[in-house]
Amino acid sequence: MTFGTFAEQRYFIYPDKNTYDGIIFNANMVMHAPSGLAAFLMEKTREKMPYIIDPLTHAFQHDPSVITAKKKDGTSEIKAPIKNLANVYGGPIETFVGTKPVQPKDFGDKRVLKDFVYNVLKFQKEYLSNLMADSDVNKKYLEHTEEDLKPYCLVAPYFYMTESTYNLWLPIIVDALKISKEFDEFSSCKIFSSIVVSQGVILDNDIVDRINEQLQATSADGFLLWVDGLEEYNAGRVELRGLLKLSTGLRNNFSREVINLHGGYFSILAGGGQFNHSYLTGVAHGPEFGETRAVVPVGGGIPIAKFYIPKLHNRVKYNDALTFFSYKNWLVDAPTFYKNVCNCPECRAVIGGDITNFRLYGITDSKPVKRGSGFVTIDYPTKETKEHCLKHYLQIKKVEYQFASTKTRKELLDNLQQGIDEYVDITGMDYLSYLQNWITVLSSY
Repeated sequence: MTFGTFAEQRYFIYPDKNTYDGIIFNANMVMHAPSGLAAFLMEKTREKMPYIIDPLTHAFQHDPSVITAKKKDGTSEIKAPIKNLANVYGGPIETFVGTKPVQPKDFGDKRVLKDFVYNVLKFQKEYLSNLMADSDVNKKYLEHTEEDLKPYCLVAPYFYMTESTYNLWLPIIVDALKISKEFDEFSSCKIFSSIVVSQGVILDNDIVDRINEQLQATSADGFLLWVDGLEEYNAGRVELRGLLKLSTGLRNNFSREVINLHGGYFSILAGGGQFNHSYLTGVAHGPEFGETRAVVPVGGGIPIAKFYIPKLHNRVKYNDALTFFSYKNWLVDAPTFYKNVCNCPECRAVIGGDITNFRLYGITDSKPVKRGSGFVTIDYPTKETKEHCLKHYLQIKKVEYQFASTKTRKELLDNLQQGIDEYVDITGMDYLSYLQNWITVLSSY
């Protein structure tokens, strides 16, 4: 699971501490609060929880407005953690941060690129591990060394590729991977790269082939994969096949790990054991959110209470879920709900035998929000509502990962068909088209 904010840290031991195989931090967060993250890893997990630090080098190739913030006087300044990160990385990143985007030509000098690669890897290997090793908890009880506490892998510098720019950035990414393997200091570490691409890339088979061909020629141990803004629930079959084609090529005959940084249930199925791990070896997301994410941050919109429906493998607006369940007569009593909708510990705790308590997944507060010259009233889910929805989501996600890794291919696809069969009479097939797309793609690819 990805670590977004410190408010989310308590969820990494929910439903239980064995739920998560690892944690992914971004370098911005690491630079912002290294002591807090080191303490989180040591205190919250109490074990050597595998973690990965995304070096976030792509942030410096975008318009400077992405990494700056407005001050009260109307001027802009570089966000402090980003500026500090640039200083650590050095090279053209440090030179141009906040003034102009870094470009491929800025890494034309191999010595410049080598120094940059070294700084990026060193930051990942030491920044948190040294703090953890020096912590009182470690010194008194655990006695792990810095080497013991290093990240699961080190991620070579990478950049965002579109169908128009991949031919410019791919050589830099490949060279960075090759250079990463040359340092004796990092020889004990797995070396990954992050392949971050636009949706246009996965729609073009020729581009995917070229990317896979060049990356297969490297000695990378694995890859982090991120398709810009890809929503598996709204993606067509061409996009889904493109995702699998790219990930399969990166896997290189099952010899390398490929972790989807922002994936939903489709990716979980694609990484399931009964698919022989032919597509993915891991899937990450945030607590309730993060199954899809844009490369350049955009506004998050208005939060809406959503209930994750297990059979649909999707978060649904509370009012829609209420309509579905009422139509199916699944809200007549608690046992009926447990049997047909969800029997997870959170649902049992929330409903507590009284089916009217399902409303606790949808309670909102009305607040005035300024719109133009006036105000409008908008309903926001309460803190308790969000907590219930999130914990329910995490319960079901744990079940989904276990289900996908233990069931046969036929059972996984039959489960998707069951979702269609149970809900099509109330939702219509257009609403459920994503399930049919998943079945078709995973059956035939």
